[in-house]
Amino acid sequence: MATPITGFRLVNGSNLPAIGLGTFQGDDGNENVKNIVKAAIQAGYRHIDGAAAYDNEKAIGDAIKESSISRDELFVTTKLAQSWHEPKDVERALHLSLKALSLEYVPHAYLPGPNNGTIRHPSGNGKPVIDYERSRKYTKTWQAMEKLVDSGKAKAIGLSNYNILKTKRILEVARIRPAIAQIADQTDMTPAQAILSWAFQRGTSVIPKTSNESRLSENLSIAPLSEEHFAIIDDLATTIESGPVRYLDPSKHLGFDIFDEELDQPVDNQAPWD
Repeated sequence: MATPITGFRLVNGSNLPAIGLGTFQGDDGNENVKNIVKAAIQAGYRHIDGAAAYDNEKAIGDAIKESSISRDELFVTTKLAQSWHEPKDVERALHLSLKALSLEYVPHAYLPGPNNGTIRHPSGNGKPVIDYERSRKYTKTWQAMEKLVDSGKAKAIGLSNYNILKTKRILEVARIRPAIAQIADQTDMTPAQAILSWAFQRGTSVIPKTSNESRLSENLSIAPLSEEHFAIIDDLATTIESGPVRYLDPSKHLGFDIFDEELDQPVDNQAPWD
């Protein structure tokens, strides 16, 4: 029942594998990330999603070095840490990621949300210290990232955790455009496979994370959904009684709503956690 895992053609002509391995929160200090990345490559994964803020890029690089696959066959991504959004810091940030990954370039680098501030929480209240002025200038950060493509250190750049409003603002200045349960029972798939199949069928690349080697193969084994089953999943947000629910809502953590489609937050004079 599995369908061959293909991908999506990006604006720069490269291929984005449809399913990748997410490495967020994967470092437990005992080479877990290194081992699962090696196992993923062995299982057929060619898309490894990482980030400087995950603090495990060296483990990913070590796994790639110990794998027999050519690095040119891998689609490795990194994300600019929130503490490096100043345009003058962007090139240095990618340099550090490339050094940790032992790569000369990455196929794709993300600008992960407009919020600029500390990664850790020095205030002791579990929240980062946000630079609101810098967070309003994400278009400048994007323009600095375009230079990464010019240098060849990143083959493409994209956005992560940006709403339509903010994406349109970036498109206005961009020289380089951003590149990318019931049903499970009826289709003999796990719930995870059903959701991954839906995501692939709607034209999006997905990066499920796992530290379980048996699930690596499971996540690669997707199949086409019928029109009926696809529509059921597609309409979940409008058919569940509670209404749409945002799984990722960092507004209380950051002090402003990065997904607000009416106001381009943070707005001038906005106090933290208003």
